[in-house]
Amino acid sequence: MSFRQSADGARLHERVKITKSQYLLAAIALITLILLGVSSISESQLAGERTQVLSDIETPAASIIFTQRETLVYATRLALWSNGGTSRRNVQIARALLAQRLAVVDSSGRTMGSRANFGYWKALKASDEIVAAAPAGVLPENLHTSINKTLLPVIDQIVTEARNLVVSYQRSIDREMKKLAQETARRDAFNLILLYLFIFFGGLFLFLNARTNFKNFRLIRSEIENERKELEKAEHQVAQLKDLDAAKNALISNVNHELRTPLTSIIGYTELLQRDLSETQTSEQRQYLEVLQRNSQILLTLVESLLSLSKFDSGVGKLPNEPVSLKEVLEGSVFALKPALESAAMKCELRTEKDLFVRGDVGQLSQVFINLITNSIKFSGTDKTIEIGLNLISKGNGGDWAEVSIKDQGIGIAQEELHLIFDRFYRAKNIDSDLYQGTGLGLAIVKQVIDHHNGTIDVQSELGVGSTFVIMIPLFTKVGSHG
Repeated sequence: MSFRQSADGARLHERVKITKSQYLLAAIALITLILLGVSSISESQLAGERTQVLSDIETPAASIIFTQRETLVYATRLALWSNGGTSRRNVQIARALLAQRLAVVDSSGRTMGSRANFGYWKALKASDEIVAAAPAGVLPENLHTSINKTLLPVIDQIVTEARNLVVSYQRSIDREMKKLAQETARRDAFNLILLYLFIFFGGLFLFLNARTNFKNFRLIRSEIENERKELEKAEHQVAQLKDLDAAKNALISNVNHELRTPLTSIIGYTELLQRDLSETQTSEQRQYLEVLQRNSQILLTLVESLLSLSKFDSGVGKLPNEPVSLKEVLEGSVFALKPALESAAMKCELRTEKDLFVRGDVGQLSQVFINLITNSIKFSGTDKTIEIGLNLISKGNGGDWAEVSIKDQGIGIAQEELHLIFDRFYRAKNIDSDLYQGTGLGLAIVKQVIDHHNGTIDVQSELGVGSTFVIMIPLFTKVGSHG
């Protein structure tokens, strides 16, 4: 069910994710917005530059106007002087004032004289020569005609060149303003195009995203409804499985109770027959009784094993929060199996560094060790040795653990079967069923008991050499943190 849910979640994720085309549209809209912002910053800088240009234009324009005014004053004084209306000194004063104006440096770093052309300076030079050659004071009347004849063309040229200076500067201003206007229009057009592109691609992205999300919303709503139905179905199945599990446990408990009594009777009466008829029974009868007793014992073991597994499946029982001495449990298990060891002419060596205590159930742990030692006795030949060790293992931050190892010299287990031996009813392929009786439930019970004690069990084995089972159980602490 969890696999299906994860697969459905992956499908939903695939449906709600943004497509590559939508990512592309979003990227284009974002790039357009960034370019628009950069262009706006550049436009603000350009506005500052335009302001500076206008400021640079305003100051020279004023200087040129003043220069033109001084030039006209000078031309007027020349005209008056040539007709006897003023003295030569007044003309020279007007010329000096004009010279000062032409020497003024404007904000652009240039003088007004540097802006005048060659014709302007030529006319001024000619007027200076005429004035310098004339007598001081007011010009005599007899010189008016000759001076006017020479001076009037010069005055006309001075006035014309002064006007040309203003016109030339005005044209340069017009060109500069036109250039600024064109640059502003170009930038405004560029910004407008970027704005249109942003609106287009951003709007298209939002439209496609909204359409996709609306479609995905309907799909997801349908998926959620389907998941709800599946969940209700799964909950119903879980309830049925719980009922079946409870019925199974009840059946096993009843079967165990109903079979244990007659099986115990059969075993008891079989032992009585073997004892009472020991002198008169034939070898064939003895064989029949041995088969009857052995199979009855196997059936009783099977019933008890099923009951143990049923208890673990149903989660019956919690570990008592009391310390259990593993040394005492191991010694008790070895003592209980002493007759079987003597019958098989086997030795069992128990080595313990010190007594170790774990939190657990004495009966369950005894069952584990008896099962494992019994298997070692069963699958080993005579005159073999079983080695049992109890050691303390420290895992640092993982805490301290008790390690119990049980090593035999039996028939061993194939490597490819080691991961299967703790499965219920599984028996290794090299086990002869006629020679080695069993149900295949012993190791399954061992595994569940160890799991119940929050421990681990591992096995190492080699065919024809033997097997070593290693059990790890956390040591007892006053406040039980396990189980």
